[in-house]
Amino acid sequence: MANTGKRRTHYERIIAAWAVIALTGGMPHVMKADGAALRAATAEMQADGIVHGVIVDDKGEAIIGASVLEKGTSNGTITDADGKFTLRAKAGTRLVISYIGYRTQEVTASATMRIVLHEDSELLNEVVVVGYGTQKKVNLTGAVATVDINKTLEARPYSDVSKALQGAVSGLSVVNSSGQLGAAPTMTIRGVGTLSNSAQSAPFILVDGVPMDDLSLLNTQDIQSVSVLKDAASTSIYGARAAFGVILITTKSASKTDRTTVNYTNNIAWETPTILPNYPDVPTQLRALIEANDRAGEENEIFGMYLKQMLPDAEKWRDRNNGRKTGYREMVLGEDFTLDKNGVGSYFADWDMVNIMFRKWRPSQSHNVSVQGTSGKTSYYMSVGYNHDEGVMKFNPEKLNKWTTMLNVTTDLTDWLQVGARFSYSNKDMKGPASQRTTYQYMWRWGSFFGPYGTYKGTDFRNDIAYRKQAGDQTDNDSYTRLGGFLKATLAKGLTLNADYTFNLRNRKRKIAKVPVKGWQSWGGKINDIVYYTTSSDLEEKSNMDRDYVFNLYGNYLLDVQDAHHFNFMLGANAESGTLEMHSSKRNDLLAAGLPEFNLANGDQFVDGSHSHWATAGYFGRVNYDYKGIWLLELNGRYDGSSRFPANSRWAFFPSISGGWRISEQSFFEPIRRTINNMKLRASYGEIGNQAVGDNMFISTISKRNDEKGKTSDKEDDVIHWLGQGGDLVVAYGMPKLVSSKLRWERIQTLDVGADFGFLDNSLNISFDWYQRTTRDMLAPGRTVPQVLGANPPYVNAGVLRTRGWELNIDWRHRFNEVTVYANANLGDYTTTIVEWDNDTKLLNSNYSGKRYGDIWGFETDRYFTKEDFNADRTYKSGVASQKGLESGKFTYGPGDIKFKDLNGDGKIDGGKGTADDHGDLKVIGNTTPRYQYGFHLGGEWRNFDVDLFFQGVGKRDVWTQSAFVMPFMRGADALYANQTSYWTEKNPDQNADFPRLFPGNASRGTISVLEQGRNNFYPQTKYLVNMAYLRFKNLTVGYTLPQALTRKAHIQKVRVYFSGSNIMEIIKRSKAPVDPEVNDKEEGAALGNATWGRIDPMYRTFSFGLQLTL
Repeated sequence: MANTGKRRTHYERIIAAWAVIALTGGMPHVMKADGAALRAATAEMQADGIVHGVIVDDKGEAIIGASVLEKGTSNGTITDADGKFTLRAKAGTRLVISYIGYRTQEVTASATMRIVLHEDSELLNEVVVVGYGTQKKVNLTGAVATVDINKTLEARPYSDVSKALQGAVSGLSVVNSSGQLGAAPTMTIRGVGTLSNSAQSAPFILVDGVPMDDLSLLNTQDIQSVSVLKDAASTSIYGARAAFGVILITTKSASKTDRTTVNYTNNIAWETPTILPNYPDVPTQLRALIEANDRAGEENEIFGMYLKQMLPDAEKWRDRNNGRKTGYREMVLGEDFTLDKNGVGSYFADWDMVNIMFRKWRPSQSHNVSVQGTSGKTSYYMSVGYNHDEGVMKFNPEKLNKWTTMLNVTTDLTDWLQVGARFSYSNKDMKGPASQRTTYQYMWRWGSFFGPYGTYKGTDFRNDIAYRKQAGDQTDNDSYTRLGGFLKATLAKGLTLNADYTFNLRNRKRKIAKVPVKGWQSWGGKINDIVYYTTSSDLEEKSNMDRDYVFNLYGNYLLDVQDAHHFNFMLGANAESGTLEMHSSKRNDLLAAGLPEFNLANGDQFVDGSHSHWATAGYFGRVNYDYKGIWLLELNGRYDGSSRFPANSRWAFFPSISGGWRISEQSFFEPIRRTINNMKLRASYGEIGNQAVGDNMFISTISKRNDEKGKTSDKEDDVIHWLGQGGDLVVAYGMPKLVSSKLRWERIQTLDVGADFGFLDNSLNISFDWYQRTTRDMLAPGRTVPQVLGANPPYVNAGVLRTRGWELNIDWRHRFNEVTVYANANLGDYTTTIVEWDNDTKLLNSNYSGKRYGDIWGFETDRYFTKEDFNADRTYKSGVASQKGLESGKFTYGPGDIKFKDLNGDGKIDGGKGTADDHGDLKVIGNTTPRYQYGFHLGGEWRNFDVDLFFQGVGKRDVWTQSAFVMPFMRGADALYANQTSYWTEKNPDQNADFPRLFPGNASRGTISVLEQGRNNFYPQTKYLVNMAYLRFKNLTVGYTLPQALTRKAHIQKVRVYFSGSNIMEIIKRSKAPVDPEVNDKEEGAALGNATWGRIDPMYRTFSFGLQLTL
């Protein structure tokens, strides 16, 4: 009873105190004049150690979700819907108040508090996630960049985090080569870092401190922060797996809150192809085919269709239909096609390929629900997400469904020990047609008259519609499970210990059922009976199980000496191991196409499998020193070991050092501080090893030889030719791989020099970095060994690669009364040079010392030849350089053909010896490296409206292709596209025509061995180099947040509706190819030599709307 009475007195005193405040208007002098009631209530609160408060912004509006943390401990909470908080803490304790976009404050706890947070326009006090910890941005000495989550991931129709990062950070290159459903982009930080392992230089990606290779398995709405670590000083703490930069992703944690919060977000989107090829009318196509065939002396025939006989029918069809193309429909004999006496068809209808095969809009949607709250000493965050995407094909489109779920829980077991658990699960399931042929390769292979793309007597011809309609199923399932636990112990003031253990399991399964396809045999067949034109069938199943374990243990100790010297010591250890198991089975000849099971097939069976295991371990430490916020120093070191290296060289030490000088904090800077509010110079240098050099690079392996050329090797020497006693090919193996006993780690050394500036009360911030990354002891092929040895030369540490570049970042934010506006931009560039490579030949199509990585060699185009360039006997006139040495097959140069410049003036066009020292008339015509990559945001907020515009582009990038989209008739006289109708003819000898005189078959290698793609008129050259530079309006987002006065009546904290558009338009597009400027690939399974570059899923424009709701 005594306790009850005491509590009642306690509450009465609180009420009395608040009543006095209310009656007096809350004025400070009146509060001081009060007396016993308020002082008694305050004393009571201080004795019990409970602090109450409210946090508001400059306008006096409540800030929801602001963090209130007792300094140096894990004791904290966040504000509720009214901006209020309650925290158990003693009076006089220092509290740290923070919220994204506002300046962090340290205040002294008192019984009742009202705290005003001011907008942090310069974000100098922003906390940045770094390796095994966090740092204030103002104290960073390494090259670390953060991603603005609000502008990059929220309210965007992205299901893959990596795609959303394109253009978000300088130095981070995200290259999308196609719009294929489920395809991941290629990511690099500051370019290529090694030429070993197929030049793979992927960054090390960690989610909550645990490696994760595939970001598409992550729910974008679960992400709290993204940091990009770019130099060795910031990455060396992670050791050999972080050789080419680190991307740190932190998910939303289970933080303390006074109430349970429920968030729901959705996005409903429609996507349409950005750019697609198309065809001119059929007569235009036929005339071009005839022109090319006549010149080559080839018969004007395709699959029994005689082009010259078809031309009048095609012209009549065009005139009857007023030049319009036709859609997918029943064909009429005599109007759309004819049959000869043998029943072989000639097809001349002009099919609208784009609208027949492609959906105008493909749908997608995403939904996410999350719940965050606290119960007693336990806090939790849980979420469920769903994404649905579809392919663009009208017939049997692919469908992708992704489910994700996450649960993060933390519990304060004591006031010094916090434990927690993390669980996440994601499942991607994609289903599509297991077509017996590659859709894009064949859909664009011939003209719009041939497929044909209609039906006859209700049955399809041999085209991609039939192949997709009748295809069996291909299903791909990818599931990922992560389970981990962690603890954080505050052992003493400033001393903390962190430990975590995580288990990851990833299962990937694929099932492909290929079945026979039937219809009218339009490939020269008789149209009198429906036949199976693809008779084979099989079932194939593959599975991959990837398991790995991660353990981290590290401790931090903060030490302040005389309020001037601030130290942060960190020591830790890390261990990881993983196992990968692969299995595949295949059986031919399904008994029933609709029942694809192994026991329902009776053909040959094939089984394959593999197993691998790896492990890494490391011990690391870091020391941060800060002298009065002026002088900054950071030392890092890691002793790292990897099972990928020989036993005698598995361990190596990698150090780094970085420092900074905040000149603006010096007393002599005071006179100009009002102009330049912040100025910091910084520099870093470090070394780190690279373990991503490929599998079994340090082990002598032996492999089975093939019984058929092309299975795993195109080399004739790898094919078995010996027969056993029964007449069957013997099982044979190659020679053991030669391995040098002196192989060492590849070492990456990085130097970074940077400067940070702040102007206009730190509302304008500018940073600049210059860097050099040198890869030493790079694995490279050794000297050629005698062929009689029967093995390739071993790899040796003989290569040096150097990348130099720079990065510029500008960020501006300002508030004009009720309007907040902002602009930020990033720009970066780099080049990579092979400094050393053991190759005396210096062939242009190989690596050699002094070569700039990505260089494209070719001829400089002059003009088209004219009649005046030749004598009557077709020899070259005096002063005209001969191109006779470039001719092959039936092709000879004449009027209307490409004339190259004679750069060395020797009177003939050639490639010399094809080396860097003797390259004849060849020159560097371009480079594949994406140069001058940039992105910039413009936006603002006014009252409850917000708008953000994002632009992204590449200033310089070149590609040489064999594509039939770029140059006509590269594979043969197959198809002419709408962008290729301007070409030189004898009747139209136009020097300004887009293309030279037509000739079929230009994709393969010509007479110059080092130029592997293109011949005749289309040797690699300046005129037809694909310029992939572009600037595109990447995203527009417009949102409106309903007034809180309205939503709170419905007990809703926040409601925001928005519209978003992505890839809205190409402001600059340098390429003349009829594909998106980012497309740089071919369909899987298609041969590049068949001129298939660009025949792949297009990129898309996306328009969406969504809702963000907080309860």
